[in-house]
Amino acid sequence: MRNDKQVNYIWNRYNALRGYTAQSELQVALFLLKKTKDEFLLSSRKPTEQKAYELMLSISNSYGMKNPYPDSKTFFGAFMAMDDEDIDWEMVMASADPKGMFYIPKVLITEFEKHFNPNTKMVLIPEAEKFVPYLTELVTRHSDCEFFITTMNSVSKVLLDEMFKEYVNVIVEQTSIYEYEFSARKFDLILAVPIFGARERREDNGDFICREYEMIAVENLLLHLNSSGVLVIVLPARITFAAGSIKDLREFIQGMYKLEEIAELPTGIFSSTAIKTYMFTITTGRTEDVMIKRYDAASSNIKKNGINELVLIDDTFVMLEELLEMGYWNVDHIFAMVDEDWQHYQNSSIKKEELGNVAEVFRGKTINKKDDNGSFGVVNISNLNDYDIDYAGLDYIEEEERKVANYLLRDGDLLLPARGTAIRIAIYQEQKYPCIASSNIIVIRPNEKLLLGTYLKIFLDSPLGNKVLAGKQQGTVVNNISYKDLKTLEIPLPRVDEQKVIAEEYEMERSRYVESIRLAEGRWTEVMGRLQKTIMNVKQ
Repeated sequence: MRNDKQVNYIWNRYNALRGYTAQSELQVALFLLKKTKDEFLLSSRKPTEQKAYELMLSISNSYGMKNPYPDSKTFFGAFMAMDDEDIDWEMVMASADPKGMFYIPKVLITEFEKHFNPNTKMVLIPEAEKFVPYLTELVTRHSDCEFFITTMNSVSKVLLDEMFKEYVNVIVEQTSIYEYEFSARKFDLILAVPIFGARERREDNGDFICREYEMIAVENLLLHLNSSGVLVIVLPARITFAAGSIKDLREFIQGMYKLEEIAELPTGIFSSTAIKTYMFTITTGRTEDVMIKRYDAASSNIKKNGINELVLIDDTFVMLEELLEMGYWNVDHIFAMVDEDWQHYQNSSIKKEELGNVAEVFRGKTINKKDDNGSFGVVNISNLNDYDIDYAGLDYIEEEERKVANYLLRDGDLLLPARGTAIRIAIYQEQKYPCIASSNIIVIRPNEKLLLGTYLKIFLDSPLGNKVLAGKQQGTVVNNISYKDLKTLEIPLPRVDEQKVIAEEYEMERSRYVESIRLAEGRWTEVMGRLQKTIMNVKQ
């Protein structure tokens, strides 16, 4: 285990080089400097500026590296400033540009390591630079295994070679897990955190189901498992809910392999991204029962303290038949299914109906240009309060009526965000001017003969209603709700007269609540004003 003194030593070496080369080239600069010094030590020759510079150029050419030093004088200055001690190349990789690199936190590597067992012999760690500064420790602890370590970066390949040149059980190769047949080997264990959020591949991708890099990675790595191999891979939340080719990939995985576990990781576990991620454990065999876990951070202030410990806060399992019926791997929905309130609701004799059968559900209109003098008010997410709407803060547009006719809001329409971090459901009240909702809002227009809007809001705002909605939410950082999915949401549907009793009591008590708040705020303002005047009138 490295201590703070060793870490500071690496930074001191970097600081010594900062005046001689660019920040982005420090790794190469330090490597060439060290190799040049080693050559002179071996030959016992006395270095001169020209000889040292020429030797460095020869070494950079042999490794296919671009010379980071502008001239011989600059290089020789760095050469004379650096000592001859050995360098911890893993710390060099971890310290070169911490803000620009994607590193895997130690707490996640600890979870990865739990998958080693006595039968683990061949291990693949792709894009290994993400595992520093814990990679050599991991390899050392499992010295009875053979490690195949890959990188796509030529400089990282050189540094990894230096890190593991004394390890007989490690092979380092420069290759890409996003290319078909990147290796001819099969593995007992693969540990991977592929690229997140990159643009789709533009070139022909006939070898794989999806075009997204992270989806290519999971499919490709599965092809490199041996007959009893295990893939442990972290993927963004998109894999759990997206339609199209990603849905095809989910069906391929659960049909051709054994999906063992889906573990929801805390948001912010990776310091360089806030993307919501899940850790998947997939083996060869057939999917049966899938373990579902949800982890949270032990620390409450993730931004300040990071995540040093994962706490299991919930777990359950789901059967293959249930996954097939759902068509996705929505963890919130799965946990909702085993919730006691949910089960009681599902098993009760209460009449239920899909929302789409008793209400219109549609998305608002895309707004291209605002006009402060426009004729139509536009309700945005920012205008939605917990019950009502901030009409004073509306945007406006000018548009031909025929183009917005299908989007005009009616009294009693329910509005909720199609995307965002919080769900606020407001009821629209008809204004003196026509209004529409923006495309970030879903409009629910109840059939008043069957469903009352106020009753529906009461249900959706309830703990059970929140769980029902959560089952329809999709997203990575920001939750999304599809209006099409919302149509399939099952709601309890008593007779309209029974709904009316509930709605009227709600409206009456809410009016009392609002009036009580208004009076209390008025009294508070009056008292504070009087006390402040008293202070000003106190005689000195």
